[in-house]
Amino acid sequence: MKPSQIAVEYERGLHNANTFRVASLAAQFLSHPLNNDGKRESDYFVEEGTDHQTEFNSPKPTSSLTELCQDFLKAEEISDKICAELGVVNIPISETGAGLAKINPGVMHRIHGYQTIFGKEAVQKLIRISGIHIHIDQFSDRSVDQFNALTALRPTIAFTSTSSISHERKNSVNCHRYITIADPVEGVFAKIPEQRGYISHIEELNTRDKRRYDAWVTEFASSWNRHVNDELPLTYNLETFKQNFKIENTGYPDIRSRPSIGKGTYELRINDTIPLDIVLAQAALVLGYNNRIIQESIPVTVSLLGRPSFHSRRIVLPSSEKLDEYTFHAVKSGLQNPELNQHLYNLIQFAEQGLPESEQHFLQPFYNLLSEGNLASQLLNHLGHKPYYSPAESALANQWMWERHKKGVADVQERAKPRN
Repeated sequence: MKPSQIAVEYERGLHNANTFRVASLAAQFLSHPLNNDGKRESDYFVEEGTDHQTEFNSPKPTSSLTELCQDFLKAEEISDKICAELGVVNIPISETGAGLAKINPGVMHRIHGYQTIFGKEAVQKLIRISGIHIHIDQFSDRSVDQFNALTALRPTIAFTSTSSISHERKNSVNCHRYITIADPVEGVFAKIPEQRGYISHIEELNTRDKRRYDAWVTEFASSWNRHVNDELPLTYNLETFKQNFKIENTGYPDIRSRPSIGKGTYELRINDTIPLDIVLAQAALVLGYNNRIIQESIPVTVSLLGRPSFHSRRIVLPSSEKLDEYTFHAVKSGLQNPELNQHLYNLIQFAEQGLPESEQHFLQPFYNLLSEGNLASQLLNHLGHKPYYSPAESALANQWMWERHKKGVADVQERAKPRN
């Protein structure tokens, strides 16, 4: 059986190169001639939710991390050249309160739906967040095992968190992104909370997705909700909503089933935006993990006792309760919980064997983080821990992440070189 293929969406934000405050120059960045040099079918970078965000999409699915690495480095080169002309830097970090971006007018066809259903305040929280999305091939005969195995990757947010400071300059958790989007009580979608658990058969996932979509349609159809949203154009009716919201792109589940992409993918949507070396480490983890499950025909079960295990004979995923416990620790304190730390170590050791020996080194940043703490924790150690930060301190957070990203790019450049 062929190795799985993977593709990545990578969101970042433009910031002034001197002040490290939000720079609302995404339109100028995206329209720059270098963003479409004719060497690929689409632009290197595309628009996102705000006027400071950019998103790079890997040009095609690949089973080679080295090829993916080269795609990212080319995009980095393009980004740096455009940014130099605009006086900005493209930082992998959600908004920290050093300036506030505005909604990108180009995405109002979606924003109108969000605001009508969940309210303006929820949307203002949502657009502050940047992340990475990883697509992996679906294998129809193992689709349930794949979905459940990917669901169990939720605690990897402990590896990738960079959002310890919110757009309100608040420090209350290690990962504001996940709690903002996915928390069934505090999250922006709490009105229609996402179901995040395992499935027993694929029809269960299809029913779950249809039920979510129907709930969104019902809320949008509410005359009261449309009345409350005073920014909703009179021409934006229920049919307009249905044109812009389909079952496969509605809601914020941890994993979206995307049957219309290629031969079908699962889209993992849990992780913060992060410096490039860690983006590739997360891609390596997902790819190696999936490769072993599929290529070695390893059975996947869910533990009844809580604790997981990863072996060539069988994968035992954490129980739903244990998965929620790991997620709680990841959101609250990153990699500091000893049991979670050991669990993630076991996970990356398992995934490593699903990669060619020449590409296993892409996981090294994760081994480093297990001993050093994730970047969200390192950032707080750099600034000093306090419940709130000033705008100047939030700008320093952005600067710190930019410097860390440059180190990550240099690391990836070394990893891209041929190895004996």
